[in-house]
Amino acid sequence: MTHRNRRSFVSAVAATGTLGLAGCLSTVEGWRETNGSADGNSTQSASDGDAERSDGGNSVADEPSGLPGESIASFETLDDWMAMIDAGDLEAATDDPYAGSQSARLTADEGTEYAAVYRTYPDGLDLRDANLSLAVSFTGREQLHLELELLAPNARNVYAMERTLTGPTDRWVRVDFGTDRVETQPDLSDVREIRITARRRGDSSGPIDCRIDDLRAVDRPATGRVMLLFDGTLESHYETAFEHMDEYGFAGVEAVIPEAVGEGGRLTLDALHELNDAGWEMAARPRTGANFIHEFTPEQQEGMIRRTKAYLENRGFEDGAKHFVTPRNVLGTETVDLVREYHEQALRYGGGPNALPLTDPHNVGFFAGDAGEEARTYVDHAAEYGQLAVLHFEEIGDGGMSEDAFADLLAYVDERPVEVVTATDLLADRGRGGSGGDN
Repeated sequence: MTHRNRRSFVSAVAATGTLGLAGCLSTVEGWRETNGSADGNSTQSASDGDAERSDGGNSVADEPSGLPGESIASFETLDDWMAMIDAGDLEAATDDPYAGSQSARLTADEGTEYAAVYRTYPDGLDLRDANLSLAVSFTGREQLHLELELLAPNARNVYAMERTLTGPTDRWVRVDFGTDRVETQPDLSDVREIRITARRRGDSSGPIDCRIDDLRAVDRPATGRVMLLFDGTLESHYETAFEHMDEYGFAGVEAVIPEAVGEGGRLTLDALHELNDAGWEMAARPRTGANFIHEFTPEQQEGMIRRTKAYLENRGFEDGAKHFVTPRNVLGTETVDLVREYHEQALRYGGGPNALPLTDPHNVGFFAGDAGEEARTYVDHAAEYGQLAVLHFEEIGDGGMSEDAFADLLAYVDERPVEVVTATDLLADRGRGGSGGDN
């Protein structure tokens, strides 16, 4: 990735929705003042715990601008980070770092299962009110699985976050980590170790080669969010899902494939307008057939993205047209640059919830809404930890998710202390400092 593209990404994040520092940094600053242990002894704050910064590493001027929160690991030195035994290698990468003068590079050869690094905090790190994000760039494969674990205070008490990355390769993206699992009873006011693990996904062969940078803590909002995302422009979204959604006053986000509108088993334009009048949003989802979008030429990709957005705008769906739903989930290097140019937000498979406030609106992850208990657990995590759970649906009934199961899931969401939002609501959240007024 060129320096121009990296800077363009950081600038785009700052410009999109104005990821304001107001309202978020105030609480981060408060960690320095109130961060203490039960016995009154001071523990390390999110800023003070970063040895890279205390020894003259990343200056404020070197940090990515416009992002909420504060960096708790800049990777300007790697003295405090170690590769785990039999888990690949760790080295500094000075070629096109995300921020500052270097990033950390994790590698593992084909015979090594994963690449993992860790860092200890002997006095503890207080992250009880924080959500975490990380800048990542990987090469040599289309998919990568990342895990971020907090040992609080030991390996028996683990707070684990995960994300599946389906491209792009050789581009910096930010991962807003959502909660995947909680083991025993971790005390997030006393985090003694952070582990970061990269694993193969999809193709199980080949080496692992990824870079990480700017591990960032943001103030988590008091209220979690749930988004209900419907893919494929399918008729059952109107005929079946709409009635159940309307019962609770929930609005969904429909991924619209222009070429499919009005075809057999697909939504008509009149149905799209009725959904829109009920508060739903019509997001852009280009038609790629059996191919991934990155398999087309850059010119063809731009044409697909531009025409799909114009279709929505020309039919009165301007709000939804700001958002992109990735066809078949995989993004190529040229694709993500084009998506950032034409859209303010992008969604694709991520396998779990997202941290809020978002630090990369073009890397919003979703998971299967028909995943049963797993889906409900992720909704619970969004409620408890102030995160965003995007539930992805295709067919409702007729061989897809049963209508009864869908209705039961909506009832479960309604019972949880979460707010059901649209994609545009997330943009408004960022315009209010990322919290939606809950901090």
